[in-house]
Amino acid sequence: MRSGIIRSGAIVCLLLSSAFEMSAEPLTAGHVAPPFVLKRADGKAVSLASHKGQVVLLNFWATWCAPCRVEMPWFEEFSKTYGNRGLYVLGVSLDDGGWKAVQPVISKLKVSYPIVLGDGKITKSYGMGDLLPATFLIDRTGKIRTVKIGFGDKLEFEKTIEQLLDGK
Repeated sequence: MRSGIIRSGAIVCLLLSSAFEMSAEPLTAGHVAPPFVLKRADGKAVSLASHKGQVVLLNFWATWCAPCRVEMPWFEEFSKTYGNRGLYVLGVSLDDGGWKAVQPVISKLKVSYPIVLGDGKITKSYGMGDLLPATFLIDRTGKIRTVKIGFGDKLEFEKTIEQLLDGK
């Protein structure tokens, strides 16, 4: 398994929003994933701590990011395929337009996994830079095992998910 930051020459989106504080480097493999509590559209709180013991695919995205919208159906498929084995998929929207901007996109893409709205606190704690999508794969103990900044590779994501689910 490849751990750390997986790099590719694929397309990335620039995060142009000034609403978020940015730091220079995202967290890397080996760090404990920072805790957070964010809200879904229905107002229900979602916390990372409540998913300890599961493998978490944490994806930062935005509606205007074309590669993000390509990856989201993959993550939907992973959620349905591996959810019963302990995978929890969570999308964190970094859109300035809030739910008004986000709801039409998740409806169009038929995303059923939870989506929350991100804020400056989570972007700072995860060291978010200016590129999207950004995906963190977190193991059952809460440790970040893989970070992918930019457009990912579906097969690589799936391989890593299967390894984490198998405890490797």
